[in-house]
Amino acid sequence: EGRNVIIAGGGNIGLTLAQEIQEDHVGVRARVIEFGEERAKSVAQQLSQTMVINGDVLDMEILEEASAENTETFVAVTNDDEVNIIGSLLAKRAGIKRTIALVNKHSYVQLINQLGIDAVVNPRMITVSSILQHVRRGRIRGIYSVREDFGEVIEAEALETSSLVGKSIKEAGLPNGVKIGAIIRAEKAIAPKGNTVIEKNDTIVLFATYDVVKEVEKLFAVRADFF
Repeated sequence: EGRNVIIAGGGNIGLTLAQEIQEDHVGVRARVIEFGEERAKSVAQQLSQTMVINGDVLDMEILEEASAENTETFVAVTNDDEVNIIGSLLAKRAGIKRTIALVNKHSYVQLINQLGIDAVVNPRMITVSSILQHVRRGRIRGIYSVREDFGEVIEAEALETSSLVGKSIKEAGLPNGVKIGAIIRAEKAIAPKGNTVIEKNDTIVLFATYDVVKEVEKLFAVRADFF
């Protein structure tokens, strides 16, 4: 199945991400939007199969040109936090379901939470593969970096295919380094206790130290045939 990703920003991260998608992810098409004319030309030369648009990601017409209406994921990795945040919001308006923003300033993380951007990547922890996981990862809704020495706050939906559904928190066998902060069920937040049973479609907000984030992703992974 074809999937489309728009990458805002043709800097090193944007270029590397586009190269990796072009080379290793058959069926995923990336489009890059880069503001600087010279940089856009240079990026286009390095990406033979990827469309590069020279323009302002905050311009709705440019988003349309990048065919936002057929795009599932928007990744904003310019070197300007504000552009990444506002670009993500415009992308949501344009109908893109999932937005990922690179944000340097810690003071913005709270704000992003309220704005409904799906994932925030902290550049100190950044790797292209970690952005690609956000692009691929199924129904994990939000990732907010909390102090880089601690880990991540992950907001994820427990779908019926998740191994957690039907188990109490005690029985779920969560890895060490994971603490469930809240379970949101039918718009109500439940303070979790050991005997709280996780139900299908619960949204779970949890803290995970960096070394166990991968394991947490597996718990919420969606089987390929689910979509």
